[in-house]
Amino acid sequence: MGSRTPRSSGAVLDRFVTERLAEALPRQRWFAGKARRIVAVAVRDAAALGAGAPDTWLTLVDVAFDRGPGETYVVPLRVRADGPPDAEGLGRVDLGGAPARVTDALGDPDVGRALLTAIAEERTLAARHGTISFVRAPAFPASAVAGGLPARQLAGEQSNTSVVYGEALILKVFRKPEAGPNPEHELTGFLTARGRFARVPQLAGAVEYAPAAGAGVTLAVLHRFTPNRGDGFTWVIEHLGRLADFVRTRAEHEPLGGERLVQLVRDFSAGLLGAVRRLGALTGGLHAALASDPGDPAFAPEPITAGDVARWTARIAGDLAWTLEALRARLADLPAPARARAEALLADEAGLAACLDGLDTLPAEGCAKIRVHGDYHLGQTLRTDDDFVILDFEGEPARPLAERRAKHSPLRDVAGMVRSLDYAAATALGEGEGPRAAGDTWRRLAVDAFLDAYLGEAAGAPARLVPAARPTLARALAPFTLDKALYEVRYEIDHRPAWVDVPLRGLDRLRAGGALA
Repeated sequence: MGSRTPRSSGAVLDRFVTERLAEALPRQRWFAGKARRIVAVAVRDAAALGAGAPDTWLTLVDVAFDRGPGETYVVPLRVRADGPPDAEGLGRVDLGGAPARVTDALGDPDVGRALLTAIAEERTLAARHGTISFVRAPAFPASAVAGGLPARQLAGEQSNTSVVYGEALILKVFRKPEAGPNPEHELTGFLTARGRFARVPQLAGAVEYAPAAGAGVTLAVLHRFTPNRGDGFTWVIEHLGRLADFVRTRAEHEPLGGERLVQLVRDFSAGLLGAVRRLGALTGGLHAALASDPGDPAFAPEPITAGDVARWTARIAGDLAWTLEALRARLADLPAPARARAEALLADEAGLAACLDGLDTLPAEGCAKIRVHGDYHLGQTLRTDDDFVILDFEGEPARPLAERRAKHSPLRDVAGMVRSLDYAAATALGEGEGPRAAGDTWRRLAVDAFLDAYLGEAAGAPARLVPAARPTLARALAPFTLDKALYEVRYEIDHRPAWVDVPLRGLDRLRAGGALA
């Protein structure tokens, strides 16, 4: 028989957060402030979850650092003498003279089930300064709570935490929320209810925090769970690994190059290239759905203006200067092939900047800006039996919420997928002259397949989304591909210097006039 924990109090919660939580936060995968020293942690607001999960608090905490702005985190806490051993232990506290263990409540199955019940019953909790509302959406299955679905926390996530309920539902908790509607809630809700786009997780509910003053905050979203065979990037890499072995074997028997190599790669990858074509059509359909409601100001397509072009040009030009400066500072540390490529790029900044001229084609062609995915790549897709499902509509987590919610050219998403296809080829086929040539060939075939299918589907949108002619499309796509490749260079310099040659080769192709980097 488990030991009984005395009822926790707000004072105990405050004391633990203030005195002990700073020690535990840097150990959490989702904590984004690891590079700075914590100087203070305090409860911003808290509400007792109640039924089904006693001594559990849905807590928002403010974290102050030795430098830079503070951050707010969602840290549900449970205080128990006998918490489950797999729950994340954050520390211990004295509770009425008895020692108690404080855990991250999302690792507790009882708490997971209590959250699901709260959504099913559309409860509202009174917090100290605001309210927390559990909202059920039409896609919520009526049998979810009655069926007693098991709850388990997913491992391995970075910025968020997810709880899966059997194979029916998945709750994503945003650990570092911002004031205002979360794009994941907005976009999947729109696509589920109005866009009628089935190839995204269907929104089943949400958890919203309303402070006493100011904008509301999305704390979590609940979606129907999608049975799947894994993410798109892993699947592509596995196939390309087999292509690399095939090319090495064939190279022992015949010279490979030119049209012969193109034929071999096309034949070997016919099934995968067909899937990439379906993904292109799916992406075009996604953008058409996001452009489908001219009556909703948050989603209505708007003409791309000269002002948009000026803003986008200034931002990407600033990123170009910043990235080249970072390259210059780290030049001596780069592997030899990457160093030579970086030196050539540093010597021709104007060649890269010329890509930005392609933005002028968008207003000239009458193209519209719409809500977009914002962080689109193969890893944001799941393979199903016959197609793909597109995930994670938050946008790039490092960008401010207002920027992630802003309307943009859908070519921003297209460029993300183009760069992802390049990364897949470089990952599996980057070593050796023969495999690398096969990788370049596969990349060209895959990008062509994706774009052909994308254009065909996007043409059915109620507004013109992208230029219809391929040469004009290539010119308009170049600035967005440049933008993505610059981000990749900065990331690789800081985290994986051995990989920096992948985006550098993409930049080199752009500099040479090949927009499909």
